[in-house]
Amino acid sequence: MQTKLISVCAFLSMSLMFFSCGEKGAEWKGTIEEMDGIKVVINPNEPLYGELIFDLEEDLSIGNEKDENYMFFRIRDIQIDKDGNFYVLESGNVRVQKFDRDGNYVCTIGRKGQGPGELQMPSQVIIDEREGTIGIKDGRKVVVYDKNGKYLDKDIVFEESFYDLVLDSEGLLWAIRFDQEGEDEAIAELFKALVILNNQGQLDKRVAKFPFDVYRERIEGGVLWLSSGFEYDLVFSSVDEQSMVYGYSKEYELDIIDLGGNLQLKIKKDEPYRSFTSEEKGESKRVPLPEYKPYFFAVFTDSEGRIYAQRNNARKIETVEKEFDVFSKDGYYLYKTVYQHTPFVIKDGYYYTRIQYEDTREVHVKRFKIKNWDQIKKGI
Repeated sequence: MQTKLISVCAFLSMSLMFFSCGEKGAEWKGTIEEMDGIKVVINPNEPLYGELIFDLEEDLSIGNEKDENYMFFRIRDIQIDKDGNFYVLESGNVRVQKFDRDGNYVCTIGRKGQGPGELQMPSQVIIDEREGTIGIKDGRKVVVYDKNGKYLDKDIVFEESFYDLVLDSEGLLWAIRFDQEGEDEAIAELFKALVILNNQGQLDKRVAKFPFDVYRERIEGGVLWLSSGFEYDLVFSSVDEQSMVYGYSKEYELDIIDLGGNLQLKIKKDEPYRSFTSEEKGESKRVPLPEYKPYFFAVFTDSEGRIYAQRNNARKIETVEKEFDVFSKDGYYLYKTVYQHTPFVIKDGYYYTRIQYEDTREVHVKRFKIKNWDQIKKGI
């Protein structure tokens, strides 16, 4: 394990040096248009500042197979509160582990079971700084605790399934939901919608809606859903306290909206459609592929409001590098970048991720200091 640790650290601290191609005298070569009174930023195919590589220095590592409080199993989410505390959600251990900013274990939030405050399928941590609470999405509800892990009996129970919850600065939840047009699940038209929920967890407003053409076939006893991993999909994230960003991956377009769902800015990128290779087509014989590859597979933002659009679908595969296009919050294509390990949070000059060592299979949660954080551009 020590050999692996040294090699990982050496790669991160020595090889990941920041540079940007052509930064001196860089001139943005896109265009600005107006559509129904909305600014549309049309970016060229190449980023203004070239390639971005974080200069990372390991600052903290949490993980120990000999201590049950530090023994991680199937990490699904990592979140950081305003005081720098870590909240690590493990679907395998069915719990959330809280650590302070120095990596010391604080408490366990939730446990497996079907009683009050217990969990069955936790998938997401939601930090409400205004209320000082921690929510854990568990199936069709959010189970609510205080920051010390005390169950508060304030669960938000949904009447239907919602995914990828985001809490806005006004205390409302945003989410993705499936819409279906037609009674027969095998042939009905499917959609994904970006929605806003009220304080009781009920659907309040649909912001956007797009087709989701996942392959389905009838089987005995029901309908089988099969994914190629390349379906055109709806993705979204918060940008800052006043805005959200979403996009539908069939076109390279990202929309920034206010908390009422009103369009504020449209971001486009002038890039040709990408065709599937013969090998990719061969690997997906049973499940039909769309005509062209999706332009992105996920989107998230850092604490400066920069928008990261993930270009490949290696979201959960540790051995495959994650490729991103990076945009400013006002719509300009600044950088392209590649990360070896999934970035769960990029906040205030730190990069939070998980790493599993190949030899021992031990999982660590890591925090890296981004030494060149202040040099990374925020706009043009």
